[in-house]
Amino acid sequence: MKFLDGIKVIDFTAAIAGTLGTMTLGDLGADVIKIEPPRGEHYRTAMDGAILLAHNRNKRGVALDLRTKEGQEVALSIASKADVLTENFVPGTIDRLGLSYERVREVNPSIVYCSVSGFGQEGPYSKRASYDPVAQAMAGIMIATGEPEGKPCRQVTSLIDVTASLYATIAVLACLREREKTGKGRRIDVSLLDTALAAMNYFITWNSFTGKVPTRIGSGAAGWAPYQAFDTKDGPVWVGVSVDRFWWDFCKGLELDDLAADERFATDQGRREHREEVVTKVAEICMQYTSQELEAKLIQAGVPCARLATVAEVGENPQVQFRGILEDSDYATKGRIRTVRAPTMIDGNLPETRIPTPLLGQHTVEVLKEHGYSDDKIQELLSKGIAVQYGA
Repeated sequence: MKFLDGIKVIDFTAAIAGTLGTMTLGDLGADVIKIEPPRGEHYRTAMDGAILLAHNRNKRGVALDLRTKEGQEVALSIASKADVLTENFVPGTIDRLGLSYERVREVNPSIVYCSVSGFGQEGPYSKRASYDPVAQAMAGIMIATGEPEGKPCRQVTSLIDVTASLYATIAVLACLREREKTGKGRRIDVSLLDTALAAMNYFITWNSFTGKVPTRIGSGAAGWAPYQAFDTKDGPVWVGVSVDRFWWDFCKGLELDDLAADERFATDQGRREHREEVVTKVAEICMQYTSQELEAKLIQAGVPCARLATVAEVGENPQVQFRGILEDSDYATKGRIRTVRAPTMIDGNLPETRIPTPLLGQHTVEVLKEHGYSDDKIQELLSKGIAVQYGA
């Protein structure tokens, strides 16, 4: 997939927020150059390197010391020939590294300059450090996540980071489309807090005219019942009875004539009003089956459901296998690894992994040569430690 062939992206991101977005551009054909400090980004070792491996395919790796004037000049030279620059430093940091929007725009007026941060580039919180769970906490997500009698929980995966990356990608693509007509670059500002609030949008709207706030309800949801995970003889199954049709299908599929005849549960409103009773009854029924038996019966009845799988089990899912979304490959420092391909199937195909996640500074010499640096100058930068090449 070379939809973005000819587009050059300079990637100063680390961790997840923003990094997934630049990988997405790379998956779609852009030439993404990831610039890291000489010792590598701070997430190179997080989760044994898994976060780095999961978010940096289809990028070339360059290592530069941006704390030095020479390193900044090299980075600015690369940025002068780029279409997109993406960074996710705490606001103000990239300015101190000599790569502010204003300075980059001076050498490249058509640059699409994208910043992803915790709180945005301006405002009372802008200089605060942040991570995904901070945004979850501030936006009302964490307080409403978990079991009713338990403590608040963060989402296990960094969905706010991921979503912010995708919003950034959408904005970059829109700005590139506009630039085709105008030749004008743009400044993009995406924040984790804004993204988390966007994820809570219907709860915020609901609160505005009812005064209600979402509460912890485990695997369920306030709008429907029974709509949660239920235990069986050997493992939990998530059951999604939302509209009344699914209730009748649920009762018919499990031959629950008495339950179907109970007028209290005949409508979604009635089931919500009698949530404790209906959930208790359904829980007792589910314990009569194994997870496989219950799932099979509910699938046959047309009721949304799924056995709860671990990440070790997802590769056994026939639909996952059919889609080919998981990819196994060999990696220089890890051996056999499994990654998730971009979930964007176009004309029956998923994007290919053209370049595995780069080793630290793997393409430094290659990229510097492309940007006009002589062999002698490159060797000077390497000998000073301003630039780093893997294996050099």
